[in-house]
Amino acid sequence: MKTHFRNFIAVIALIVVIYVVTNYTGLIQQQIGVKGASTSRAQGIAGQISQDVGSQVDAAKQQAMHVSLSDIVHEVSRFQRIPQDITRIKNFAQDQVNNVLQSGAKKK
Repeated sequence: MKTHFRNFIAVIALIVVIYVVTNYTGLIQQQIGVKGASTSRAQGIAGQISQDVGSQVDAAKQQAMHVSLSDIVHEVSRFQRIPQDITRIKNFAQDQVNNVLQSGAKKK
């Protein structure tokens, strides 16, 4: 279950990377060109980045195909139970303290 959630997070991260690369590739090419690199070299670098991102997207897409909606819903429901679990732990600890105090008062 955790692997499905990690895969889902990985897909989201790759989407963000793709967005950043596609929106800022032109700026990177301009900066490289200003520093003296040739246009063909900048295009080669941009092409390599695009190819690497494309292969990562394909891998993420394959992982996303194996994640079912029921797995995602199950993970979300587990997160919703965290506040209940915290309340139960707090109540348990409070009951234990009360029991210790009561047993100490009975001994006196």
